[in-house]
Amino acid sequence: MNSLRRLIEHSGAKTQHFWFGLLGKVATELIGLLVWIMLFTFLLSSESLPFTVMLLIALSLILAQWIVGQSTKLSFLGAYQITHQLRHQLLTDIRLQPLAALRGKRLGEKVKLLTSDLKQFEDIFSHLLTEFVATWVTPIVMTIVLALIQPWLAVTLVLIFGLAFSVLVLVERRFSHQADHTHHTNVQSSNLLLEYLDCLPMLRSFGQSGRLADPLCQQIEKQKDQGLGLEWLGGSGVLLATLILELGLVINLVLAAWLVDLDWLNRSQFLVAVVVTVVSIRPLARMTVYAALLRYMLKAASRLHQLSQLPQQTSQGVEPSTFDLSLKDIHLCLDGQPVLNGVNLEVAEGEHIVLVGKSGSGKSSLLDVLAVFHIPTQGCLTMGGKTLDEIGTEHWYRHIAYVTQEVQLLCGSLRDNLLLAKPEASEQVLCEAVEAAGLSELVAKLPHGLDSRIGENGNQISGGERQRLSIARALLHDAPILLLDEFTSALDSQTQAQVLQALEILCQGKTVISVAHRLETIQQADTVYLMEAGQLRKVEQYQQEVTTANSQLYKPQLCKPQL
Repeated sequence: MNSLRRLIEHSGAKTQHFWFGLLGKVATELIGLLVWIMLFTFLLSSESLPFTVMLLIALSLILAQWIVGQSTKLSFLGAYQITHQLRHQLLTDIRLQPLAALRGKRLGEKVKLLTSDLKQFEDIFSHLLTEFVATWVTPIVMTIVLALIQPWLAVTLVLIFGLAFSVLVLVERRFSHQADHTHHTNVQSSNLLLEYLDCLPMLRSFGQSGRLADPLCQQIEKQKDQGLGLEWLGGSGVLLATLILELGLVINLVLAAWLVDLDWLNRSQFLVAVVVTVVSIRPLARMTVYAALLRYMLKAASRLHQLSQLPQQTSQGVEPSTFDLSLKDIHLCLDGQPVLNGVNLEVAEGEHIVLVGKSGSGKSSLLDVLAVFHIPTQGCLTMGGKTLDEIGTEHWYRHIAYVTQEVQLLCGSLRDNLLLAKPEASEQVLCEAVEAAGLSELVAKLPHGLDSRIGENGNQISGGERQRLSIARALLHDAPILLLDEFTSALDSQTQAQVLQALEILCQGKTVISVAHRLETIQQADTVYLMEAGQLRKVEQYQQEVTTANSQLYKPQLCKPQL
């Protein structure tokens, strides 16, 4: 319940409507109980009901129905307002998390949390929670009434309640453990489905569609089996608790009849005891079903609360005075594996440095840290002597442009994609960026120029055009720090030359940190660093070494220039 309370607080929503609706539900139950008590009073006194009392009962029932309608409306509105605000808050939480948290398997988990888990939480929270709380009123009050008539009957009723509750608690422990396994299986299914859809074009091109389809079907079958097992476990607890309550009803009725034979109860008291027992146990039987559904809600609430507590990055901050970059003793672990081990690096404003090293040595991960895609496990990263917490991600991203091989484009027009970098850019500024990035020929041949649509993720333009569009965005962004991560490695020689020509314009007067695989790039650098096993080492006299044909330092890492 703590996770539920914290989740509601985290949403920041106003909860007055919800609480008023809950109080209305409780008031409805109390009005019904007052009617029962009035009937019991006259029944025990063996007097006939006066007309005024009957009129009062009728008016009470009408009032109860009106309150039911109003309270249901308020509780629904309040619950949906809370879940609506919660959805917005969780999306804000994700936006403030490191961008690496949205990659790969982590994305599948978040998709499930924000769809099925949040929907499950919303439905149960809005429809059942108030009913569950209000339903407790009747058994509690009726047990007190029964205690006034015959304490032994009340004690028996309490013991029955306690036994049924104990069964639910015992099942809950196993249910909680099984629910965690089922959730993990569901997340794996989501991840496999995303991977399958992402890889399907490539698999079909090789006639290997079944390569990932078979494991996906097996995973879905496993998900079904575990889901049915979880439903059976939760349902068995509900059935057993309900059976205990129904048997308890019989036991209490037999006990009441026995007490009548002992003259401990008269017939009127016996009739009241029977009605009280039935009225008490029927709501509890419903609550066992509610409890099973509430377990799902509380599990979903716990996972959503964990999502809201994941590390976040500061959004707002102060402008750095300079654009010097400093990394001190940077360590980074991903999925439990060390990637960077004590990296130290100082980059002066306007300096051009190059990172070289074997694949998997940590070069791209280091650029991801500089782009604050990852939060370092240990160490300090600063820009102009200020940390990310002081600067904030909005200023940090404004001062850094990151050009990678994997270009992400919107399903819109060329103009839409360019304006991402500078929304207020004029037509002249856009044309200058297009010209500088070598995109003029593409714009000229498109039917609607800059307003031509380029398909989902730019699938209607070539790889080289995608890279030049990425460079055009970086030109518009005009950030003082430029990060380049092997973005020409998959391009042919002619396209590489065109992209590198556009890049020369982009790099003028900027701090540049690039991952290199070409000798020409290294020869243009001020400083070269070799990355090995997550550690960085400065290379002295690199200009002499890179021009040596038999250099063993760069031969494994670098390609020869393509002519």
